[in-house]
Amino acid sequence: MVFNDGDFVLINYTIRVREDGDYKVQDTTYLEEAKASGVFDPNRSYGPYLVVVGKSHLIEAVDEEIKKMEVGQKKEIVAPPEKAYGEVKGDLIIKIPLRQLKRYNIPARVGQKVELGGRVGVIKRIAERFAYIDFNHPLAGKELSISLEVVRKIDTMEDKVKYLAERWLGLKDKVAVESKDDSLNINLPGEAIGVVDLESKLQLLLRDIYQYIGSKEVNINIKVKYAGGEKEEKKEEEGEKEEREAKGEAKA
Repeated sequence: MVFNDGDFVLINYTIRVREDGDYKVQDTTYLEEAKASGVFDPNRSYGPYLVVVGKSHLIEAVDEEIKKMEVGQKKEIVAPPEKAYGEVKGDLIIKIPLRQLKRYNIPARVGQKVELGGRVGVIKRIAERFAYIDFNHPLAGKELSISLEVVRKIDTMEDKVKYLAERWLGLKDKVAVESKDDSLNINLPGEAIGVVDLESKLQLLLRDIYQYIGSKEVNINIKVKYAGGEKEEKKEEEGEKEEREAKGEAKA
C-alpha cells in the first residue's frame, strides 16, 4: 500500500539524536521506551500518533518514508539536518541587552528558555552586558536516527473526527459523530467541560476538520449528565403521586 497526501495514518516512532558519536533518545510514542530512556513525561499520553500524510508538520525524511510504507511495517531511517530540522542559522541567534531581560523578569542564565515576539529560544551565552539567545529549533544541525512503525490507516469519517478530537481534547472513545452531506454533528461527553482552555482547543479542532476533512458545517454539542439526576426525577414523581393521593383522600 502506498499512502497519498491527505490520508490519515497512525504511527509509532522513536527519535534519537546523534551526539558525540552516539544516539540518544529524544522523543518516542512508546511508553516503556520513554521510561527506559529517561524521557518519560507524566503529563503526556503515549501511544500511536496521528499524521495526515503530506499535510502534518513532519520533517521531510519522515514524510517521504511514510508514503512508501505499508500498515504493520517498521523501518529505521537516518535523517541528515537538511531533511530534519535544518542547519543552524546564525541570523536566528539574537543579541539582547541584559537589562531588557530584567525588564521582562527573565533570569539571565545559560539554558534559560525565553519567549520573545511569539518565538521561543534558549540563552546560549552571556557576555558582558548581553545575552545571546538561540531561536533555532533545538534539533537544528543534528543528525537523527528514527524508528518508524505504521500502525493503522484511518478510513471512516467518524474515526477521523474521533482521532482529531483525541489530538486536541484528549477525548475519543466517548465522542459520537454523525455525518450527512457536508455537515458534521459532533457530540462530546460532559468531560469536555473540564478540558483546559476548551474554547481555543475547539477552534483548533474545527480548523483541522476544515483543512483535512473539508466539512462546510460542523455542529458541536456537549452532553452533561448530572449524578443522581434520574433518582431526583423519580423522587419528584413519587412526591407528586403522594400529593395527589392525599388530595383524593381529603375530598372523600
